[in-house]
Amino acid sequence: MIILLLFLNIPVYKFLFRVFFVDNDDYSESIRHTFTPNIISLFRGEYWKDRMNTARLQFFILICGGIVVLEYLVLHKIIDIFR
Repeated sequence: MIILLLFLNIPVYKFLFRVFFVDNDDYSESIRHTFTPNIISLFRGEYWKDRMNTARLQFFILICGGIVVLEYLVLHKIIDIFR
């Protein structure tokens, strides 16, 4: 059921993607900052930009995962009620 929910939520993920990221380049930059150590970003003068991009990507992943878990719990309760 979780795999089905993952696929059914693709339009929701696309909407959230546009809320969190301006375009694919912005998303790519967030991924780059996520995997760049903070000390390197500090020396490049991009420390706070790194922190914000990392937080945006983490929140995006957390919300997408949370939606699936919440839907699963609701469907599980509904199925239990009708048993």
